Amino acid sequence: MAGKLIFSVFFLLFFFSAVWCQDNETERSLLKKDIYYLASDTLEGRAPGTKGSKLAADWIIGRLKKSGLKPFVKSGYGDRFSYTENGKKVRTMNIIACTNPEKECRLVLTAHYDHLPMESLHSREVFKNVIHNGADDNASGVALSLLLADYFVKSDAYREYNIVFIFFSGHESGLYGSDSFADRHFSKIKSAKALVNFDMVGRMSIAEPQLFMRINEGTGWNIEFPGQNESFKVQLQYNDFQLDHTIFAHRELNAATLSTGMHDDYHKGTDDAEKINFEGIVALYNYLKIYLSKILVKN
Repeated sequence: MAGKLIFSVFFLLFFFSAVWCQDNETERSLLKKDIYYLASDTLEGRAPGTKGSKLAADWIIGRLKKSGLKPFVKSGYGDRFSYTENGKKVRTMNIIACTNPEKECRLVLTAHYDHLPMESLHSREVFKNVIHNGADDNASGVALSLLLADYFVKSDAYREYNIVFIFFSGHESGLYGSDSFADRHFSKIKSAKALVNFDMVGRMSIAEPQLFMRINEGTGWNIEFPGQNESFKVQLQYNDFQLDHTIFAHRELNAATLSTGMHDDYHKGTDDAEKINFEGIVALYNYLKIYLSKILVKN
């Protein structure tokens, strides 16, 4: 009898473990597919104005269309802009989509999709003539945002809300993408409860898993903060880092950046997809589904 009981317990543990894996297998597969492509040598760092940037933009737009998100602006998913860097004009675009364009904006989720070209002055390599794939910075943030787009657009409970997804270019050169969007379209999102930016969310520490929520000191966050959970510690940081949420915070929108933190591969040629903690992103995704849903439905 005891042997049967032990067998039954182990069977149940195995069964529920298998179910959990199945529940997350689709998400894990999508994350890997997105990050391995966006951080591949073919895209050569996704620097604005390059072929790699165009390929990345096409990939993101394709994913948004497949998910069923709608264009945010009349011109389509791409919102073109330009800036000058080192005396040269750089032409690029932000990518913007939403879940329900007929409704007022309720929530904004953002991530920059650009990274660095070879020989970039922003590189931390001694010899800079290497491809900087930017798997964590910021293919990880793009992939997480795309995964959340899949979730919210397909969930009946949130069909009445409009969630705007923005993928910025021109971040590494000086936050030109977020600047351009704020100048052109801020009036269309000022009704949002919050703007949450994902920047480097793919290297959650296994030894000490943490999620950092970064907000600008003095700008405030007057809604519920993320709660603690079993998978990782949530740590609030007040700082003046140059992050894409900053311009929106200064316009009195609840705005923050979520990140799993810095590491030695930052702005180096070694920031590759093989080093991404995919289980960490899945844990973050499951956590954010709950937290962001609370923001959506709260009056």
